[in-house]
Amino acid sequence: MPDGQTRWALVRGVALRGENGRAYRMAGSISDIHLQKLAEEQLVHDAFHDKLTSLPNRALFMEHLGGALGRRATNRRFVFAVLTINLERFHLVNDSFGHAAGDELLREVGDRISRTVRRGDIVARIGGDQFAVLANDIGSEEEGLRIAELLREAISAPARIGNDAHAFFPKVHIGVALVEDHDSKPESLLRDSDNALHEAKRSGDSAVAVFHASMHSKALRTLKLEADLRNAMLTRGIDIHLQPIVSLADQRLSSFEALARWVHPELGILLPEDFIPIAETRGLIQQVSLRTVQQACKVLKKWREAQPERPLVPISINLSAVQLANPALVHALIERAQDTGLPPDCLRFEITESVLADLTGSAQQSVDELRNAGFQIMIDDFGTGYSALSYLHSIPCDLIKFDGAFIRRIADDERLRTIVQHSIELAHDLGMKVIAEWIEDERQLVILRDLGCDYGQGYLFGKPMQTGQAHEMWLARGEGDRD
Repeated sequence: MPDGQTRWALVRGVALRGENGRAYRMAGSISDIHLQKLAEEQLVHDAFHDKLTSLPNRALFMEHLGGALGRRATNRRFVFAVLTINLERFHLVNDSFGHAAGDELLREVGDRISRTVRRGDIVARIGGDQFAVLANDIGSEEEGLRIAELLREAISAPARIGNDAHAFFPKVHIGVALVEDHDSKPESLLRDSDNALHEAKRSGDSAVAVFHASMHSKALRTLKLEADLRNAMLTRGIDIHLQPIVSLADQRLSSFEALARWVHPELGILLPEDFIPIAETRGLIQQVSLRTVQQACKVLKKWREAQPERPLVPISINLSAVQLANPALVHALIERAQDTGLPPDCLRFEITESVLADLTGSAQQSVDELRNAGFQIMIDDFGTGYSALSYLHSIPCDLIKFDGAFIRRIADDERLRTIVQHSIELAHDLGMKVIAEWIEDERQLVILRDLGCDYGQGYLFGKPMQTGQAHEMWLARGEGDRD
């Protein structure tokens, strides 16, 4: 066209020819198909691009991966990396500021990734809050890590989103997989980078992780454990053991802590750290939590029916940050406990200090709901690095439990004993009782009792035991001053 633009047209023609082959009659037509062609191109574009960010989608990204693998097959010196990027806690943006703000943040993150990568690299949005990068022709693993770090820094810069220009500080984890074999498949490479991404999430210390073969084996084990856990929830394979908490003044039983145990048919007894993270990431934590509360209430109800004249001892149940962030789960836990008809002081909830020290949003709502329902709140793992005595008065709790790392060293560290003593005094001044865990010998017991600690938990008083054994201990050791 005169203005330099391209315009699509369909040209058709036919000719009648004589014996000598020369045309003696011609007819033809020209049709304007510009809009039709643009519509077809748009359909193709929409099929392979994300509508929100206009970036390539998963299908087109896999095509580019296949092309890179083809190039690798003919040139072994061609090395490339696949990076998977996950925007952490993105759902909180949608929940707090609406989906329009969430969409704007996703577009901003996509733009930042596109501006940061090199020319020739491919950026795609492959899921709700997940992006991927094909970094072509890199020299080494170090180059892949350098690109990942540049992306992390670029994405993590403050972003002002929404009509109120609210400042967000996006946090990401990135998994990196380098091609090592030209026989690899696009699906395998994306899976490997995703495994590395999950490893970065689990590490807690690093936002970037590089795939290694061991991660694939670990991922397969996790998938099997997930399947087994789902089956265990159907067959009631998750049980609780109870560990006693005693009064240090007379060592009489004061309460129990409920500890989830999974009797795996092949692996034996699994502790919470072996399966709770899987339950949290796979959407099974609600079932596990409700079962723990249900079992604790069932135990207490059975004891009360057997000895109605005997005062019950409380059972404490642990709640994680993931559980507290789900108000619906906490509400269901309260309903499950209230349906048993037990008084609320029969149950209490242990929450780690780091969570209580930074209560916001839904977590704050959950803690308030628990306390309003009459349940006591306990600070677990007090002293693990987040504690500051200056803010202890502002944490909504009734008891504090000193982390076992303090107690193990208390007999040999005079300065530590001074810290513990003043912490106990302050807690008492604020109307809180104090529990020390991991007590394993008489020397620790005597020191803590002399320092004014109220209660103790540890192997010196009893290991986690089955509910039947706990019942016998309750009958034999009576009830001390309830914590």
